[in-house]
Amino acid sequence: MKKKHPFDNLILRNMLGPLVAGLQVYLLYVIAHGHYGPGGAFQGGTLLACSMILPLLANSKSRWFLTVGKHAAATMAATGVAIFTGIGMVSMLTGAPFLDYAALPMGDLPLPEKRSLGIMLIEIGVTLAVAGGLVSIYYSLSRDIRTTEQVANEVVTENTGEMV
Repeated sequence: MKKKHPFDNLILRNMLGPLVAGLQVYLLYVIAHGHYGPGGAFQGGTLLACSMILPLLANSKSRWFLTVGKHAAATMAATGVAIFTGIGMVSMLTGAPFLDYAALPMGDLPLPEKRSLGIMLIEIGVTLAVAGGLVSIYYSLSRDIRTTEQVANEVVTENTGEMV
């Protein structure tokens, strides 16, 4: 008898699309609001991670959902850290303190626009770092709920370079 996935049920599969879409719309709002007020990047990263983990939990095979493999999640986290560090280092190379957005070399943009763009880039970097880290944690902890067949298929797809 084939082992059934523990979270496989009809209601979850049917509600997954609207739930993930709602999470992603709210994610955009949180990041945009964080761009104009304090905070937002960490919360946005957790929402992005949730919208990537929920289809994995529901064992959804749909191509409509953004899911990444464990190596892509680690790459996403590293990219976010590189964006954050890169913005800070660029400002330090101009002689300003770390993360001084006014010192970013962006041509003739006025200072408020430089600061605004710098903050948005930092928000994107932190969001990617948090989401990648949380999805990586999910993959590390999910071995208990995946069947042996799913783990074998994951190894095959990682060797071929396809996304899970």
